Amino acid sequence: MRKKPKPLKAGAHIRIVAPAGIVNPQKLQRSQDFLTHRGYTVSQGAHVLDQHEIFAGRDTDRVQDLIDALSDPQVDAVIAARGGYGSVRLLPLLDQVDLSYLEPKCLIGYSDITALHAYFFRRYGWITYHGPVMESDWTKENGQMALDVLAGKKTCWLTREMEVLNRPHAPLTAPWQGGNLTVLTSLIGTPYFPRLNGTVLFVEDVNEAPYRIDRMFQQLLLAGCLEGIRGIVWGEAVGCGSDADPLTVKQIIHRIALECGIPGWYNFPAGHGVTNWTVPLGQPLTISDDHVLVAGD
Repeated sequence: MRKKPKPLKAGAHIRIVAPAGIVNPQKLQRSQDFLTHRGYTVSQGAHVLDQHEIFAGRDTDRVQDLIDALSDPQVDAVIAARGGYGSVRLLPLLDQVDLSYLEPKCLIGYSDITALHAYFFRRYGWITYHGPVMESDWTKENGQMALDVLAGKKTCWLTREMEVLNRPHAPLTAPWQGGNLTVLTSLIGTPYFPRLNGTVLFVEDVNEAPYRIDRMFQQLLLAGCLEGIRGIVWGEAVGCGSDADPLTVKQIIHRIALECGIPGWYNFPAGHGVTNWTVPLGQPLTISDDHVLVAGD
């Protein structure tokens, strides 16, 4: 059963956590200033600026910051400081606590945070948000859009750059699931891989050669993970080859859509590119040729 967080209100309390890589304090402060200047109360988890090996602190400290943020009744939203690597190491630790009594909060992040999106929807049915982390530049369009989406003000995404690769007979309404393809694929065979049946698979990646993208999709196919999906949306392919390559990401997405007998879209403006639109994961969305809109429950 899906559980949607309450819309973010003016003056809400936002908690920053760092579940993955080491955080750049200057970039973090820039985005924090953006939020405070807009009237939000912003606090940091106790270990956000910690450093341990390549992580923002020890696993136990990072997961405790996350649990504290989700369970604190004074906190309304939780934003990841950055991606990198490390979120997957927290999943077995999250299994040791029961958060089912909590109302979900707006949890936003992308890239490595894909592991947390998958976890919380699979275990609790929480709708979370694929969007910018604090080390991204929240002072531009991405930050304002994220706030508008979290507040429930932004319910339609118009995009003329998105290409339809296998056109549906009508606009498609289904919940989206996914995130970063590499992180998602790493969850195959674990208890944390999301149930994709009946969903639109949304994925993106960065600095992966097309053959590696194809290999990951073949793994998803061969593992049966794509059975029952209703569509596929590729975000931005940053550093993932060029149109001159003999095999392109667009060709791969088109082929997967055809093999699965589903519609496909390419170049939705979300992921590691300059534009990183915020979209709810687990929320039913309606997608057509050039727009995506919230469909309601």
